[in-house]
Amino acid sequence: MSEKASAQRWNAGDKETDLHMKILLESFRTITSTLELDEVLNKIMLCAFTMFRSTDAGYIQLFDEQSEKLIVRAYVGFNDRIRSFRVSIGESIVGKVFRDGCVRMLRTTKEIYDQMADLSEENFHILHSAIESKKTVQSLLSVPITYGEKRIGVMTLHRFEKEEQPGERDLLLLQSFASHVAIAIHNAQLHEEVQKNLDEVTCLLNKLESTNKLLQKRMGIHNHLTKISIENKGLDSIIMEMNSLMGKTVVFADYLEGKCYPSDSLSIEKVMADLFVLFKTRTKPAYARISDFESFHYIYPIRSASAFLGCLIVEGDAPLSIEERLVLEQGAPILTMEVMKNLSRSDVLYRKTYEKYHEFLKIKNPIQAEAAIRELGMSIKKFIQTVVIELYGNSDPYALANDARSFVTRMQKVLPPENRLVMSYNNKIVLFSTTSNEHDQSKWIDLVKKMVDDWNKRFTVAVRAGVSTGIYYHGYAEENHNKAEKALLYLKKQNKKGVFHFHEMGIGRLFLHHHPSEMESFLSETLSLLWTDQETYQELLHTLISYVQSGRSMSATAKKLHIHPNTLYHRIKKIEGLLGLDFDNYEDYLSVQLAVYLYSRFYHIADE
Repeated sequence: MSEKASAQRWNAGDKETDLHMKILLESFRTITSTLELDEVLNKIMLCAFTMFRSTDAGYIQLFDEQSEKLIVRAYVGFNDRIRSFRVSIGESIVGKVFRDGCVRMLRTTKEIYDQMADLSEENFHILHSAIESKKTVQSLLSVPITYGEKRIGVMTLHRFEKEEQPGERDLLLLQSFASHVAIAIHNAQLHEEVQKNLDEVTCLLNKLESTNKLLQKRMGIHNHLTKISIENKGLDSIIMEMNSLMGKTVVFADYLEGKCYPSDSLSIEKVMADLFVLFKTRTKPAYARISDFESFHYIYPIRSASAFLGCLIVEGDAPLSIEERLVLEQGAPILTMEVMKNLSRSDVLYRKTYEKYHEFLKIKNPIQAEAAIRELGMSIKKFIQTVVIELYGNSDPYALANDARSFVTRMQKVLPPENRLVMSYNNKIVLFSTTSNEHDQSKWIDLVKKMVDDWNKRFTVAVRAGVSTGIYYHGYAEENHNKAEKALLYLKKQNKKGVFHFHEMGIGRLFLHHHPSEMESFLSETLSLLWTDQETYQELLHTLISYVQSGRSMSATAKKLHIHPNTLYHRIKKIEGLLGLDFDNYEDYLSVQLAVYLYSRFYHIADE
């Protein structure tokens, strides 16, 4: 893709974001223009369809305390049978969304039906009979409707066509929309309560007036911060405006970029790593004492669905006023949108670099290779290094991808800036560099190893890296990359974290792509009962491993096992008899030696 085309694509993306924000603001005005609950709910559904054009059907369920069920109160794209669709807390997708307070974004029919496995048979038939034209759901977005700490209900949107799948922007937009939907529904419910309880009308009207004032403040703050975001003034401007609105020092610690906004918050930046360890898995704000600071700070974690983006930090331990909490609550989704916008730009850049890098790997002509590497901002030197890094330990792909971006940021700060490429895609990272001598090469690899070790000491999401180095010649870069991939695969097969160099693999590279069943078959045939009945012959198996690893030295093996050499001699003869092999026969012993290697390397921790 040309630079001009890339710029046009981004301009189109920014225009789309601006359009979404304008539609969102207009939707807020529409749904708060009435207090009749049914009318509010119908307007919410119509606004949702205006904003999410990839939606074919949807419904809003409110929680009924008397029946303890989620009841459909408004819908589009279904027939009247959907009104009978009543779900318990924790039942199927919507029941879990209500119970857990977490959004669900499902992009395949299989994933949707898998998560509907516990839906009652009655509800299953009701839902399917309510779908117009008997179409199949291809994707689904479901978000909790929450007012303060109280969950009110769930809004769910369906898509019956495959052409346009929901994306991260849809999810962020829906979350922001849902927060204001909750206020509108809450206000409408208050109004409904007033109508039903005339004897309490005065009290309820005062409460409604107070809520409306709060809503007006909330909307004013939201519109003001949204305007700054639409004008593309950046994170610094948004944070500075939040400082002004609160009259307090507010700092945003960006997990992905590894820096603070405003940019002069050096004292916070020094302790960001500790802060991220504490709040990476938290969803609710809390007061915390940060190292190097005597007083407590109010820490407000910022997340996009399950992915951690950073923290808003408010100086001081005094309780926040309602207005100050409103600034934080309204600033959080705006910040999220801004971070995701920056993230999208970075992802496109990484993707373009990754594609060019792989084009370079395929080039065999030295002149063309040098031209391709110059296009990537590098020059060919004598030695090359390739590192393929993988983050694992979290089943959520979005959270893993965010962790990978954060790790990339750390590397960008530590690694020498000359002659290197850093590319991130999903939960993987590729580093490619050239150096003039082996000393610089070793220093480069040592820096990577230190970063991996430091990360693994701090976080539960683990990092492993495969490394390959060598002298550069045309056509070798691809082979070098593949060796790094093999070194990573070797670590993965052993379920280990850390850094592993391809040259350390030794004979293990010959078995890297063998299926476990092939190796198990070889072990079963060679080690016989020692493999198939390990519980009975555990002592003899351990003796054989020690004997082979000691280079067939009887004295060294006996000393290692703390037994008499005569006892060892009788054990070895018994093992030869069980296996039907003669260890003095070259081929027999080679088979046993290879079996012990495979067992120790891939199935058992070898004795040190």
